[in-house]
Amino acid sequence: MPSIPQPPSPSLRAAPRRWGQRAFTLIELLVASVITAVLVGFIVTIVSNVSGFWNRTSGRLSSEAQARYILDQLSLDLSSAQFRDDGNVWMAADVLNNATGGATGLWQAAAANAKPTTAGATGSLNMTTPSLADARFGTAGVWLRFFTTRRGNNLATDTTTFSAPVAVGYQIIRRLSAASTTSTKTAYLFHRAESRPATIGGRPGVLESGFNITAAAYTTSTAGTNNGATTGDPRSIQVPGSRTNFASVIGENVIDFGVRCYVRDANQPNGLRLIFPAGNDAGALTNATTSPLRAQLPSGTPDTVANYNYRFLMPDVVDVMVRILTDEGARLISAFETANSPLTVPAGLTAQQYWWQIAAANSQVYTRRVVINTKPL
Repeated sequence: MPSIPQPPSPSLRAAPRRWGQRAFTLIELLVASVITAVLVGFIVTIVSNVSGFWNRTSGRLSSEAQARYILDQLSLDLSSAQFRDDGNVWMAADVLNNATGGATGLWQAAAANAKPTTAGATGSLNMTTPSLADARFGTAGVWLRFFTTRRGNNLATDTTTFSAPVAVGYQIIRRLSAASTTSTKTAYLFHRAESRPATIGGRPGVLESGFNITAAAYTTSTAGTNNGATTGDPRSIQVPGSRTNFASVIGENVIDFGVRCYVRDANQPNGLRLIFPAGNDAGALTNATTSPLRAQLPSGTPDTVANYNYRFLMPDVVDVMVRILTDEGARLISAFETANSPLTVPAGLTAQQYWWQIAAANSQVYTRRVVINTKPL
């Protein structure tokens, strides 16, 4: 008798496959990987853009705050400038375009790739541009000094804060950014130095060194001391403190400072004639650094082009410019100026050109016009 097939035992039946237990196919894995990579790429891009925007914004806000303080201080001093038509030098401006940053003795040269002294659009000296914001005034910018009124009280017994004439000087010095001689971090520091009024004999309001801003008392000093290492001495307008004295610093990362000075002239289209930096009586711009402004009228000096910069020409209007690095720009310039710099000069550029390429891309220029209302006595 043939055997009758029996149904399989319940224990041997195959369990139905559930969806959650099914393995991924290769195509599904590839699709998931591509989607994940795209999402990660979007997230990285967004984070990078937000981070870059934050860095640029914070750096700009920092430089704007410094610029506002610097320009406000310059406006206060210039609007209160004092001078007399007596043959003395009441205002002077020099363009400092050399590797040592002038005669202060405090300029600390970069270990490599220093700020260039070259002229032209890719260098540090280009004062002939139509726009002041595009001009460049040398490695250390303009050294500006003049007499102004110190703001304070008028008590005869007060020898420190009374309102009186003082000499002030503005300049850039590349030096250590902290009061430590072992620090390797340097910065371009902007100084406002002020010489104190005389207190000898109880005569407040009388300057110790007279009203001649180019006199030896204002311009002769040593690098480590400013006439005894006392902040406020007359010589401090050239050497504003020793290497560890930062009392006169009013801005950091200032890599350029310049001025254009004008006198009123009805014959000019805009009513102003340029007197600094200028190459002739017509107010032609010049890149010359050997013709500083000297508000002086020597006796019998003829009003000629040859004597142009040495006539008594106190400006009626001064345009001021400062260029300030952002925080990122300061970091890049500092890195570029160190020995064995991690930054490589791109092909087709010189180190000097690359210095300004970094600076121009990571700095802001701020300008202000100041009207001098004081008239000569």
